[in-house]
Amino acid sequence: MWMLLWCPNINSEGDRKALFAFITICTGNNGTAVHSHKKMEKRKEINMNMVITLMDKNYSLSYVDSQESLDNSLDTIEKCLNDKSADFLFEELDGRFEYQIEMTVDSIMEDLKKKLKQKGYKKWEAEKFFEENEEKIRDDIYSRDDSDPLMDLLRNTSKIPVRVELISNYDCINSHWLESSGGYSYEESYFGDMVDALNLNPHKVRKLLLGHGEKTTGYFPDKSSRNGKEQVAYGQFYKELENSTCGANLLTYVATIDMEKLYESGFNLTEVIIPKGNKCGLYSSMQGGGSLMEMDLERDVKLNLTKGKYPYFRLEIDKYGREYDYSIKQVYDVCDSFFGKPLNIIVQPSIHQTA
Repeated sequence: MWMLLWCPNINSEGDRKALFAFITICTGNNGTAVHSHKKMEKRKEINMNMVITLMDKNYSLSYVDSQESLDNSLDTIEKCLNDKSADFLFEELDGRFEYQIEMTVDSIMEDLKKKLKQKGYKKWEAEKFFEENEEKIRDDIYSRDDSDPLMDLLRNTSKIPVRVELISNYDCINSHWLESSGGYSYEESYFGDMVDALNLNPHKVRKLLLGHGEKTTGYFPDKSSRNGKEQVAYGQFYKELENSTCGANLLTYVATIDMEKLYESGFNLTEVIIPKGNKCGLYSSMQGGGSLMEMDLERDVKLNLTKGKYPYFRLEIDKYGREYDYSIKQVYDVCDSFFGKPLNIIVQPSIHQTA
């Protein structure tokens, strides 16, 4: 209540009542004290724009440790090569990182609720809004994800050992003992396709075999245009034949493959180049044996992987197999360095169709 101050000019009760009436008319408070303040503005309700402004510009929803890789995902990579797409790899990554991403998003949402509380909103208000708009909020957080677990895994993955095998209409080449018993034949044989694949001169090959006391049969043409352009030395070629003790062999090149480049190719390999210095030989994954695998390539070798017209080449990941599917690693007990340098992938230009 207002305290009427004593005034020397107010001498009667009537004067005091007149003054009180005057104050009431001026203040409209019936003598009640007037506080000087502005009316409190009405607080805004939580909305989506408000939550978005509280978000960071970017979030890293997944994390890949430096020790994580695709080294143990060779089965998945093999499926991608057979399918000529990365779909199987994407499926594996979804399963691997789904829980981690979900937990990270949950943590971000809890942090956003705390920020609303700091702005004066009640916990129940934030919880209610997030419950009603959870899908929209999660989608906005996902859109800000700057992590790329796939590329991190690709970078961490070791070079993958592979073998590239000659597939011929004439099946395979047998052991040296069996082939030499009837005589090596160039015409209509896997041996002939192998000689051609290595760009050897058949006439020189026959002379080489006869010089070592081996039997030959049929015609061995003189393709002199190949002289000086052979992939391997003739001496090493005979040494591989002589030391081939396993049946059902295929001419096999070895190399490694870079996982990043394989992914960039879309797992669709049509041509590859085996680099000079890598090795080749005779190998049977079905029987788990072969030759020495010690022919050194004297030049880069381009190989066609397109199935269809024989002969062509088939790329296989040299992973540990089971019965009737043996890897070179299993048979020869070699480490990854044996497979030499990475092959080069020849990316075919896209063909744009016109209307």
